[in-house]
Amino acid sequence: MLGFKGLERRVVVLAVNDNEPRDRAKERFYVGLSRARDELVVCGDPDYVEQVGGEALLRKLNQASS
Repeated sequence: MLGFKGLERRVVVLAVNDNEPRDRAKERFYVGLSRARDELVVCGDPDYVEQVGGEALLRKLNQASS
């Protein structure tokens, strides 16, 4: 994921498949989230998303999917 820093794509599917945050988890997560220009799809455990990205991010992702 960190190798994708500075690049963009029209559509990004981010598969969140970790159970516990690892080294630089927050940085990796935000790099993945910020690479999509038109559409972002996030698949994974909402508890992990909240743990790494915070409650506000989880709420925002949930609102966007409604």
